[in-house]
Amino acid sequence: MPIYEYQCQDCHECFEKLSLSAEEQTQWDCPKCGSARTEKLMSCASFMGGSKSGLCSSSPTGGFS
Repeated sequence: MPIYEYQCQDCHECFEKLSLSAEEQTQWDCPKCGSARTEKLMSCASFMGGSKSGLCSSSPTGGFS
């Protein structure tokens, strides 16, 4: 189940919402100020790999072997 990130256009608060289905609500009110002017943010992918050095290491292969 994906977690989507949103940002309020009024107070700039960032918050997350868990999506349980494709038909679920896509617009959310800001939990801080209540504004309906929120925008879905582009998030980077997150996953766990087998490399202990991580994907952001300084190795030439970027943590892959």
